[in-house]
Amino acid sequence: MRALLALAALALAAPAAAEVAPGTTPGSATGLTGAYDRGNAFARILAGRLPATRVYEDKQVLAFMNIHPLSTGDLLVIPKGHYRNLMDIPPPVLDHLMRVTQRLAKAEARALHPDGIFIRQNSGEAAGQTVFHFHMHVTPQWKTVPLAQTSYKQPPADPRELAAIATKIRSAMR
Repeated sequence: MRALLALAALALAAPAAAEVAPGTTPGSATGLTGAYDRGNAFARILAGRLPATRVYEDKQVLAFMNIHPLSTGDLLVIPKGHYRNLMDIPPPVLDHLMRVTQRLAKAEARALHPDGIFIRQNSGEAAGQTVFHFHMHVTPQWKTVPLAQTSYKQPPADPRELAAIATKIRSAMR
């Protein structure tokens, strides 16, 4: 009986698999290794086949508003190269992407006045990655406002609201 209870406790403690983003090619790799899926949402944004509220762009990276934000101002920073996760991205690209991430976090702090900023990167479905193109989340947080529980089943955020927030962040970039 103790063994059964211990197994049940382990099952409850194990993280649930991430919700894979719509449009992910069926059967594509979702773990730490595998081929890059050129049908993923971020690849389609880079190719101009999906819209995005852009905040920053240069030759190597693109930053845009998260359409399923965890908080006001939640944005994503992606490389323009096709890298699935942290295991794939070349160090020079990662270095540049991190500098841009820091610059965007500072702009969010000036524009939105959060109490903190949550920076995260998930590699592999088991770690919560839902779009299999390397990306960083830059998420403002306020002490009195819990992060949203989002799902791809929910409608995306209002594009006009995202555009207004993006304008504030862009204007705060120095």
